[in-house]
Amino acid sequence: METKDFYSILGISRQADTEEIRKAYKQLAREYHPDKGGDPEKFKEINQAHEILSDERKRQEYDHTGSVSEFNGEMPFGMSEMFGHMFTGGFPFPGMSRQSRDVKAPGKSQDLPLRISDYYHGRSLSIKLGRQCFCSACKGTGALSVKPCEECRGQGQVRQLIQMGPIQVLNQGPCQACRGKGQISVGQCVNCQRKRLMAYEKIIDIKIDPGMMSGNTLLFSGMCSDSSQFKEAGDLTIVLRDADEEGDARNWIRDGTRLKTSIQIQLSEALLGTTKVLYGHPGFPNGVPVEIPPGVQNMWTGMIPTLGMPVRGTPKFGDAYISVLVIPSSEELQALKTQTVLLKSMLPAVPAKPECSEAVRNGRWSMV
Repeated sequence: METKDFYSILGISRQADTEEIRKAYKQLAREYHPDKGGDPEKFKEINQAHEILSDERKRQEYDHTGSVSEFNGEMPFGMSEMFGHMFTGGFPFPGMSRQSRDVKAPGKSQDLPLRISDYYHGRSLSIKLGRQCFCSACKGTGALSVKPCEECRGQGQVRQLIQMGPIQVLNQGPCQACRGKGQISVGQCVNCQRKRLMAYEKIIDIKIDPGMMSGNTLLFSGMCSDSSQFKEAGDLTIVLRDADEEGDARNWIRDGTRLKTSIQIQLSEALLGTTKVLYGHPGFPNGVPVEIPPGVQNMWTGMIPTLGMPVRGTPKFGDAYISVLVIPSSEELQALKTQTVLLKSMLPAVPAKPECSEAVRNGRWSMV
């Protein structure tokens, strides 16, 4: 440690602001620069003074201690943290130190694709999980055995007396011999050959409740791989996703607790009403019959109560919404052309043709 008056070196007062420090440094740097015949040692002192006093944290430490370490103004191990507590009005208790690693490792997520029938009925399944875990024989030390560190007597912390100008400061920091662990490894683990981690397989059971949906998550605590950088393994999150459907199930679309589909009916069925069997519904493998009332019109939508998805955690079900597409068959179209007189006698009077000076336009019509 060396004591220097950096304010005197720059020729400024202790109350000088950042701009005064900068101006003083630029003037002296030009005067003592070695390329211009200046004194190299004096130029070095000027740079060191500017480095300390232009940095708010370093200047604060220098003002409180009157000294600076030989390592470019940085404080010795643990001192920066210790003085940080002092400057904020606190002081670390004996044995307190910054954690060398976080407690829990970051988690990971894994998508699980499910079909609509899995969400409807619920499902239980097991998946095999490959993990890197601490060796069970040596508990992740990689050693044949461990013994208390003689340097810190198993405490993981050592104390060091540091001279700070006219005062002496007792600093406490991690033991370098054992890296703050308090233990020294002896020999080599026969099981993992000092690798510390070994491959394991874990079977986890997953339960899908009826009514769950894409985006729902299941949390499995500590199921990620172990890591020497963290004390605890991270959590595994299973995220439910929609899988591609097959067969008639592709005709149904889920919207929360609702199920939506569409059907095609002929003109006569729309006029007289009919019953249609809907296939692909997850709750009815043999199809579910639905009544279509007389007079239904193209693109109308019917709501069928309780034919939707289960409401999770309850005995209730959502509703189904069925859109109707009225498409006349070729036979019906032919009948419309040949049985005009009969249809007019059966149906109410057809509205008269509108009057317009323009010629009637003809086009080609088809189903869109």
